[in-house]
Amino acid sequence: MSELKIIDIKNTINDWAGNQITIRKEENEDLDQINIQLEKATFEQRDSVDDYIADNVMFLHGTAYSSEDGEKTELPSVLYEVPLDGIEEINVDQSIITFKTSRGQYAIMKS
Repeated sequence: MSELKIIDIKNTINDWAGNQITIRKEENEDLDQINIQLEKATFEQRDSVDDYIADNVMFLHGTAYSSEDGEKTELPSVLYEVPLDGIEEINVDQSIITFKTSRGQYAIMKS
């Protein structure tokens, strides 16, 4: 994993602080979309012994909403976790970031 690319992702997302962002995650043919009124992004490296918990994680802080069937539901956490293990095919632009990880494909868009 390129540490520099992870820093680019975090810095770009932090430039979006104060705006709403949309996260689209496709994992095992399941598509989730979350909207966050973004406060900040942080990054954590940890040494996990559990395969379910990622070693490299980006946390998106803010008020999050799920959009299903046209309904907007506030999520209980103010922290959205994006696992970054096995990250590849990173594309960072001014208003969209896309990448793949060992768990799925992500698109993070500034609204």
